[in-house]
Amino acid sequence: MIYCDYAATSPMSNLALDVYQEVAKGYFGNASSLHDIGGKAKDILENSRTMIAKLLNTEARQIVFTSGGTESNLLAIDTLLRTSHLKKKKHIITTEVEHSSLYYYMKELANQENVEVTFLSVDHNGQIRLTDLEKAIQPNTCLVSIQHVNGETGVIQPIKEIGERLQKQGIPFHSDMIQSFGKIDIKHLIPFVDCITISSHKIFGPKGVGALYFSNRLSLRSHPVSTNHEHGLRPGTVNVPGIAGFAAAASETINNLVQNQDHIQYIRELFIQKLKIEGIPLQPIVTVNQCPSIVGCISDFVQGDYVMLEYNRHSIAISTGSACAIGATEVPKSIQPFISDYDEGKRFVRFSFSHHTTEKDIHEIIKASNRIFNRIKEERQGYDKEING
Repeated sequence: MIYCDYAATSPMSNLALDVYQEVAKGYFGNASSLHDIGGKAKDILENSRTMIAKLLNTEARQIVFTSGGTESNLLAIDTLLRTSHLKKKKHIITTEVEHSSLYYYMKELANQENVEVTFLSVDHNGQIRLTDLEKAIQPNTCLVSIQHVNGETGVIQPIKEIGERLQKQGIPFHSDMIQSFGKIDIKHLIPFVDCITISSHKIFGPKGVGALYFSNRLSLRSHPVSTNHEHGLRPGTVNVPGIAGFAAAASETINNLVQNQDHIQYIRELFIQKLKIEGIPLQPIVTVNQCPSIVGCISDFVQGDYVMLEYNRHSIAISTGSACAIGATEVPKSIQPFISDYDEGKRFVRFSFSHHTTEKDIHEIIKASNRIFNRIKEERQGYDKEING
């Protein structure tokens, strides 16, 4: 099967798998235990923390490990809200295009009496308007959370410009960087954010592992569940083998970032070019400032879930959007700037690539696309003849 759903998850790299197995077998102790076996696990944990910190050009004590991206997002928001010293109603700013884990949590927070949430819309390029952000800020704004790269469209938000404005007003800034970490360089953005979310399984590490970065500018309060894990910010025994595999995968991916970026950019351009040349009725969403690994497309006349199943029948794995939102009936808000109506939105599919995607894969995808849409056209024509007599 040709795999084109890397934005949903990725297979573990050989290095990450080897490290995971070695640590799981040889360093199985609880990293919080005081005996030698626990101490060895603790050493692995802290070495992994240092590795992740170096990749972000920050310090090990600023990294908190979690069970994955969703927990990281929720823990980030809870921690930053707990850090706020506001006694009156707290105001949060986020966007309508956040990952579902954060968007629906923000919706829930908005129902609480002591929290107000502003959801910023995006422009025709899928980006927030900085003027809208500035207008939304209130005296009691205690947190802004805006993702870096959107998982459906690949649109990149102007994190540096957002951070510069918020720092002037002393407002903490969280950014979900799960889709960008390991895909594009984010080190230069760290000075402009107070907290970021990253995840292991998006970059060829094990599932069930994620991490948060917290800036030294913050004075963090411990988790209300008294715990000695992760600087007191997260309860629960840490997954040392998974974290070690995460650190190995992250180091491998970041060390090859430039080479991988060049390859993925070539793959993206080849794919979009071939769609146009072959006249395949998939219209790619192309706008300013996008992550090259994600190509969202709108089918001219076929619903996205049917298109996805047809590709699957031809041994090609694609998706109809974020795997965390599968089953949702609404059209993702992230693609709404690029469509004219609801029906068009239901014709959305997503191809997402990695450095493992080859030129041969693209040619095979294009061949399959021709077969799929030619057959659908023939079926539609036959149906129309039958109806019209």
